[in-house]
Amino acid sequence: MNIHNTAPVTTKRVILLAMLFVTFLVVSNLCAFKVAEIHLTNHFFVNFPAALIFFPLTYFFDDILTEVYGFKISRFIIWGGLMCSAVVTLCTTIAVYLPSSALWDQNTHHGAAAYAMVFTGSLRVLIASIFAYFTGEFINSIILAKLKIITSGKYFSLRILSSTAIGVAIDSTIFCNIAFWNILPQTIIWNMILTIYLFKLSYEFIMLPITYSVTAYLKKVDNIDYYDVATKFNPFSLSLAD
Repeated sequence: MNIHNTAPVTTKRVILLAMLFVTFLVVSNLCAFKVAEIHLTNHFFVNFPAALIFFPLTYFFDDILTEVYGFKISRFIIWGGLMCSAVVTLCTTIAVYLPSSALWDQNTHHGAAAYAMVFTGSLRVLIASIFAYFTGEFINSIILAKLKIITSGKYFSLRILSSTAIGVAIDSTIFCNIAFWNILPQTIIWNMILTIYLFKLSYEFIMLPITYSVTAYLKKVDNIDYYDVATKFNPFSLSLAD
């Protein structure tokens, strides 16, 4: 097995994982402006962005990419996801400001206002997502890559949970405070942050057997187990060679 590479390996499985990563990131941004509420009892309920159902999968794919193919591959895909999200938001914003058909608006019961409310919110979500996603995903990826070196590839579950615990804490705090500032009371925002954090961490724990199985499979079929020994952990670089 190729353990220490001079450059990361790109295979068709990397491309597939990258497409899934970007898909769930874009879906999360489109869903994030809606706040869902679930009543666990008559007096106890939780509020959370609808994106909470989908966004943890970005950490799942990021963990696999970093563990198998290294930080440089994961960094490139994180940047790609950010650019794709920006393009989607730009396109939907343009669509909002295009003149609406009066016939369409009437037949959809004033659909223009509803469309504008949803996709205007996505612009605010994108701003929140840029800061939260950029910080959280990169911290998760950097910590995971460095822990792999420190532990010589051992303690897989501990490494995954440790990097995720720090990454999602920062991600959730930044995202909720930017996305819902002056929209929801601060107490609701902090309750939402706690709910998101516990859910993401629990999700990561539940997914551990799948994460382990997928990474083991990819290491075997692609003959790669990359260690970022000589990597410069510069999040702003798009190079696959540094």
